[in-house]
Amino acid sequence: MKREFFKIKQNIHETTIICVDSKAIEEILLYIFNETVLIEFNIITGILIENLRNSDLYLKVQDNIFEMRFTRNGRNDRIYCKEIRTVKKRYIIMIELLTGKKTQKIPKKVIEKIKTEISKYEYDI
Repeated sequence: MKREFFKIKQNIHETTIICVDSKAIEEILLYIFNETVLIEFNIITGILIENLRNSDLYLKVQDNIFEMRFTRNGRNDRIYCKEIRTVKKRYIIMIELLTGKKTQKIPKKVIEKIKTEISKYEYDI
């Protein structure tokens, strides 16, 4: 079954579009619109919509799964995203929020969820 998403940000040419999965929208939006996180979110998405890369802020985890890294103010939080590319567009869909990460490595539970669930999510583009 295909999942729904909502667009929240895009570049001027609409070639890179930042979205959020409909099932995680409340949790993710509450997190990113927190005053201390919003600045960092705007930096990350600003880099992404300009088609730039910064592996300290946005890193490929597996195939088309990436993580946004929020590390300011003692945080070590992640938002796992799926990238879907068409001929002219790149959709970055935020799917899963992980707060309070304790180590540099991705927890086994999250790796398993990425392999069995997140990587298999499908969206109508």
